[in-house]
Amino acid sequence: MTELEALLSGIVSEPLEETRWLVLADWLDENDDLRRGELLRLHRKLLATCCEPDAHPERAVWQARIVELIGAGVRPCVPQRVVELPGGVLMTFSFIPPGSFLRGSNAHESELPIRKVTLTKGFFLGVYPVTQEEWRTVMGNTPSRFKGLGRPVEQVSWDDCQEFCTKLSASLNGHATVRLPTESEWECACRAGTTSVFHFGDAISTNLANYGRDSDSNNLRKGERRIMTTDVGLFPANPWGLYDVHGNVWEWCEDRHGDYAQGDQTDPQGRSTVEERVLRGGSWFDTTLGGSGAGCRHRYSPADRHDHCGFRVCFHLD
Repeated sequence: MTELEALLSGIVSEPLEETRWLVLADWLDENDDLRRGELLRLHRKLLATCCEPDAHPERAVWQARIVELIGAGVRPCVPQRVVELPGGVLMTFSFIPPGSFLRGSNAHESELPIRKVTLTKGFFLGVYPVTQEEWRTVMGNTPSRFKGLGRPVEQVSWDDCQEFCTKLSASLNGHATVRLPTESEWECACRAGTTSVFHFGDAISTNLANYGRDSDSNNLRKGERRIMTTDVGLFPANPWGLYDVHGNVWEWCEDRHGDYAQGDQTDPQGRSTVEERVLRGGSWFDTTLGGSGAGCRHRYSPADRHDHCGFRVCFHLD
């Protein structure tokens, strides 16, 4: 195990020990890239202040610098795990530590109330939406409308995703139980300590995400409208090293759709008894500002299949 691997492993073991993160930042300064150390420190500041953003007006400067660094090609340094699928296909997962964030937004009634949510367990979340190559490797078929091994799989239902998780978990021989993230896990990972509409700010452009451009909105910059999925990983990652959390395909979550509960929540699972399941993140198809925002919620029946709906998966260490 290298020194860097040991530092990252220690963070997974004790993710709430802030000293471990700062030691990692110092190591990056001395042995890697000063900008990676700066990125890590700024991200830690965002995470530490995200539940009281109004008390920290300097957050906007921190976030802008993070976006600048990632846009310049600086790679976030976070613990990751690589899972090998049958045939040698690799899936990469980033570690999302336990912590608190403000869930929801004022954009739509279904996203209210904005409340503090605490996740008590860390988890590993797919760096990308599940690709067509990964789906074919596990499931043996290619259901997508927009063909391409590096594109996200789409035209898969929530039920199909459950089958994928079951088969992938079985292929890992007990090393991990793969599942869909809850919508709180998904939003926590997407926001990465930010409280803006998107992890890169309040405005979106076609250089930052694959969404349905709407030139009539002041908050949507004019640009190319692709009208299809794109290969995963073409746009800047968030500070956890996650790609395509805004646009490309809506992503199925584990939860049933329902109104948010009042008051702060700990490890919420969704409390509705309705059949419809939650999707997050927006897609190439959606043209409204809130449609791809971090707080935006969508819902479909678990048997529905659409060419703008895919998913990503996660697992806990235990």
